[in-house]
Amino acid sequence: MDIISIIKKVKKREGSLDIQEAFNIYNLLRTRYVSTQTIQLFKNFVHDVSWDIILDKFQINFEKQIDDLEELGEKFRIIMPNRPPVDVKFATRINDVTDDYIYKKIYHDLIAQVLSLSYAVRSTSTNDKLRSIIIQEFIIQFEDLDTFYKFGKLTGWEETYPTYKTSIPQLEEQLSTSESFHIWDHITMRYEQTELLGIFASFAHDTEFKVILKQRLHSYNKQLNKLEGLALKLNVPLPNRPAQPVTSPIDPETITDKFMYRIVLSRELQSLDAHVRAIIESIRNEPLRKLWKEFFNEELDYYDKYLKYGKMKGWTRIVPIYGEPVT
Repeated sequence: MDIISIIKKVKKREGSLDIQEAFNIYNLLRTRYVSTQTIQLFKNFVHDVSWDIILDKFQINFEKQIDDLEELGEKFRIIMPNRPPVDVKFATRINDVTDDYIYKKIYHDLIAQVLSLSYAVRSTSTNDKLRSIIIQEFIIQFEDLDTFYKFGKLTGWEETYPTYKTSIPQLEEQLSTSESFHIWDHITMRYEQTELLGIFASFAHDTEFKVILKQRLHSYNKQLNKLEGLALKLNVPLPNRPAQPVTSPIDPETITDKFMYRIVLSRELQSLDAHVRAIIESIRNEPLRKLWKEFFNEELDYYDKYLKYGKMKGWTRIVPIYGEPVT
């Protein structure tokens, strides 16, 4: 096959959906339908005016995302889930349905949506435009969740979480046990990743790939400096650092760039999952949640670029295309 044919084939594939991406559109739309209907239902029982305004903001975001997903479903001829009613209204109010209960119910819905979007991002690899749309929705979802957390703390509806006990008094917001774990967990994860990237950078054959690995290694080390300083400040124990790299007797020809690329890609997905969990479970300490969001946004951007680079090199998995007959 000549180079022109290869380029045409790649461009054709970029305008297509794979089989998992078709399901992602369907599943995200189904989730948004339920979320919108849930908010419409509970708005009938809301007592706090400020809470009503927050829910209106969420509903506007959800309806915008529904429009985008329906447009994609129509474009790619995907069978869509049943649409809910235009609105849900009650003639009477039920005092037993409190604002506190509504807050907790919608909280669980928001977390479920975060997890759905997280899986959709990591499993949308063929269509770059679709992945970009899902990434933007993911970022908006975390903005909504941040607004939700702050409002819940202000109203006193948010639960009190177990405090991380330390002999050193904390002048700022105290850590919860989960927040202290995520600091330790991120440092451990980054130690493992920097050790792996250091080894792979010495084995890489492609000059461009070697530079990419070294740049990512530099980025991780910058994050480690922040995290180590934070751990020392908040009295969180530090794990052991990895050993200094040594010259390996292994023949580098036995390890291909494609093999190393895919391992690094899987570690990128591990990082995204860790950031998502950290943001969800960092409720007490606002500056810490802000740091996890910065790491998350940086990771999302890098993952998207790294995936595109692997596709250009022919190192990514080829997922079957939606709508193509199987031969």
